[in-house]
Amino acid sequence: MVVRPNLAAERLCMLLTGFKDRSGLSYEELAERASCNEGTAEDYLTKPDHPRGEGIFHLLLTALGVADAERDEVLRLHRLSRPHNPDPATSVWDLEQFTYAEAAVHPATADHREVTMSPPAYVPRDHDAPLRADIAAAAHGELRAMIVLRGKPSTGKTRSLFEAVHALGPGWTVIRPRSAAAVRGLTTSGLPHRRRCVLWLNELPTFLGPNGTGLSQAVLSDLFAATGDRDGGEGRGPHSLVVVATSWPEKFRGGAVFGAHLSDNRDLLFSPNRWVRWHDIPDDFSARERDNARVIAARTGDDRLEAALAARDHLGFVQTLGGHELVQHYVTAPGPMERLLLDAAGDARRLGHTGPLSASLLRAIATALWQQERGQASPPQDWFDAAIAHATQGGQALIPLDHADPGDTEPEPVTYELADYLEQHLSHTRRAHPVTDAVWNALRQHTKSSADLRALAKAALARGRFRHGEALYRTAGTDAAGELAGWLGGRPGREQEAEQAYRDAIATGGFGAFQTFTGLLEAQPGREEETEQVYQDAITEGSVDAILEFAGRLAEQPGREQETEQAYRDAIAAGDVGAIDAFTEWLADQPGHEEKAEQVYWDAVATGHPYAYLALADWLAEQPGREQELERVYREAIAAGSVDAILEFAGWLAEQPGREEETERMYRDAITAGEFGALGKFTGWLATQPGRDRDAERLAAFGLDSERLPRPEGPASA
Repeated sequence: MVVRPNLAAERLCMLLTGFKDRSGLSYEELAERASCNEGTAEDYLTKPDHPRGEGIFHLLLTALGVADAERDEVLRLHRLSRPHNPDPATSVWDLEQFTYAEAAVHPATADHREVTMSPPAYVPRDHDAPLRADIAAAAHGELRAMIVLRGKPSTGKTRSLFEAVHALGPGWTVIRPRSAAAVRGLTTSGLPHRRRCVLWLNELPTFLGPNGTGLSQAVLSDLFAATGDRDGGEGRGPHSLVVVATSWPEKFRGGAVFGAHLSDNRDLLFSPNRWVRWHDIPDDFSARERDNARVIAARTGDDRLEAALAARDHLGFVQTLGGHELVQHYVTAPGPMERLLLDAAGDARRLGHTGPLSASLLRAIATALWQQERGQASPPQDWFDAAIAHATQGGQALIPLDHADPGDTEPEPVTYELADYLEQHLSHTRRAHPVTDAVWNALRQHTKSSADLRALAKAALARGRFRHGEALYRTAGTDAAGELAGWLGGRPGREQEAEQAYRDAIATGGFGAFQTFTGLLEAQPGREEETEQVYQDAITEGSVDAILEFAGRLAEQPGREQETEQAYRDAIAAGDVGAIDAFTEWLADQPGHEEKAEQVYWDAVATGHPYAYLALADWLAEQPGREQELERVYREAIAAGSVDAILEFAGWLAEQPGREEETERMYRDAITAGEFGALGKFTGWLATQPGRDRDAERLAAFGLDSERLPRPEGPASA
């Protein structure tokens, strides 16, 4: 029987939600066991069209306790439901044919008028050695991570990465996807299979997106797993996939990472993980690099290097050398609307809009700028298509983006990214340009992201445009209620509006607003009952954090000890792990309650929460003669799924004489589980063991992927 993809996806969701009901797990518990976030777990189980990464999908099946026979049917429906066509927005070259133009290396300029397409000879940089060491390790299969070169616009990121990749030599294939969807499609496209590949991700923000639509830890895991597939029953060897990217830190200052729906981005870019290796590039050449440039300029006679060395403007050597093609594209625009379109993009960026730029936003701001210069007359007919064509051709001052979900039948309109160097240039040159009411209105009407709206509101308030700042906050809705309340609270005569805004923010789960508002109320004599009611309302609305805060408030009031104890117990029962330590610390100050304090830890352990085990372990570690109980607690914590417990147990074992083999196995388990810092601690411990100095050196150089490091014999201790 042929099963249609949409029907297969619906059946798959029915099976998955049935397994969840059978398991009795909440989405929070399921996410913890599968090492993903709660929203991702729910999307994987309930949304038929949601893209499912292989790594997380299999972890979820394991966490749900899906039996082998059931798993076969689940995987069959999974294969039928996913899209099979790779995104066409992907280019492939042999490394020898991967040129500066394909890599998007900015051409250099001999002066401020002439752009030369071929860049000058490469000037060796101080960051080259560590960058190339990581690329070489990845090429030999010793490093499975995305290698990101991070720095400001036109500081030489793309050129440095281009030269480092070409140092790999012949026999490599370069794959350059052009969109987030294209990256996600690579795992099933077959492109990275049976070849040595470099995945080129210039401008990393281009490949991010809301959860399930962009690059993530799960996607990287699937890519490396896909390139490690066996061919004809034989392993493909240690060299497989090198993933490289460039990034401008300012791109992550706002909408790219905030919001529950963007947790994939935060997990990838800001959480400690083994999937990203960062390398920073300085804003300008060091003294040694300038000396290198002078030698190369003298040897080659390239006046572009000489001109860049002589330039002492605010941009610096590298920017002068590499970014003027984009500026020339702007200043030589064929008509006023082509220039104003780029001004519109630059103004949106300098005022705080960090997300993709929609066509409607660019059109509205550019029209406002035209009318600012020429009155209320309308721009020329059909100006927008011509301006977009100019901006997206040549040096690509505007870069079309595609964050479409492969399952969408009606993809969203194309959005745009402003080239980083041009963004920096326009932000500098237009920093004092007045912002009219029409521009503020356009930003408010055509900005969808609440994070961008909040950033724009702050920019408006900083410029004294209070009416527009308040309107932007209100357009952002409940996400901005706390910030709006804070601003209103400082405006004379608007205290009641501020209080209402605080209450609105608290009602939607704004814990920061809750803390600020209760602090303001507590500072006002005679409002104690009202303050306590705010606590009670927040607790009724489901705020777990408010329970612990309320317990702390009660603890300061004599005669309310029973209420305090009950509030702490309620906080623990609601899953607030911080309440365990807070409760025991409070009990320790109550005469005759020492035994009750320890019982709190044991009661929390009975709930099965991994942190409760660790809290109990810390307690037992301070009690002489209870080592056996401590070891049992560590092992139960590991069995409950606590990766932190593996590393803590390894550290404890390292202090026990005669248990070196168990220590090493436990450190290896912690590294395999991805525990941050485990590799460094294992290396440090290994260096203290007699005769293991060389093993420690090899571990530091090659990690656990190296077969040169002998493993201890015997079964795992956990």
